[in-house]
Amino acid sequence: MSLCARVSLSAEAFRLAATLSARTDVRVSFERVVPLDSRVMPYLWMTGADASVDQLRADPDVTRAELLASSNGGLLVGVDWRTDHPLLGALSNTDAACLRGIGTTDGWQFSLRFPSRDRLADCYRECAEAGVPLTVERIHTTAWSVEGGHEAVLTDLQRETLAAALERGYFAVPRAATLQDLAREFDVSDTAISQRIRRGVARLLAAELGEDRPAGGTGSSTTGGAGDAPPGDDLPQF
Repeated sequence: MSLCARVSLSAEAFRLAATLSARTDVRVSFERVVPLDSRVMPYLWMTGADASVDQLRADPDVTRAELLASSNGGLLVGVDWRTDHPLLGALSNTDAACLRGIGTTDGWQFSLRFPSRDRLADCYRECAEAGVPLTVERIHTTAWSVEGGHEAVLTDLQRETLAAALERGYFAVPRAATLQDLAREFDVSDTAISQRIRRGVARLLAAELGEDRPAGGTGSSTTGGAGDAPPGDDLPQF
């Protein structure tokens, strides 16, 4: 089964170190795209008071930077950069997909999808052998919906409960239905229905805002401390 992993490394250990270290308030994130060619992460969003395309152009890791759009203080930039970094090579070699990447002066954080735990372990080993200090912070397995193969955000029960809550007017102002009404409909306690609604809403917000999913609901999650390695035959377990 495929899994997602949240990994981090220092700003100096990846690309755009010069940009991130020179502009302490700049935040760089990858634009979500469906790759149609061999380019790796070619679109970046830059935010912050000092965000500047010229700063990217001056970065030794960048060979081209073109401003494509600006919105709400953010810059969408098309970038060609050096792809000979061990992490990029490891991701390519293990068939990983980058779901999210954010860089600041504090470092880089990525949400990655791997076909299996073994592929994650291979990526970790390859980075370690290349001297890249990759920290695996969290992993969780993924579930898939039948329609289109998209990752399911909610469990069937969460979806059914939230749909009922919306239809009955639980989220209306003023409320047309109470927790007690929904609890009776699903034949569970008030506490159980409240927790189910909160977990479902939290997962929807996390998916919309691009944050890691909270524990509970779809899939399973495991969290490790800084420096922990992913599961693998010759690696420590979480």
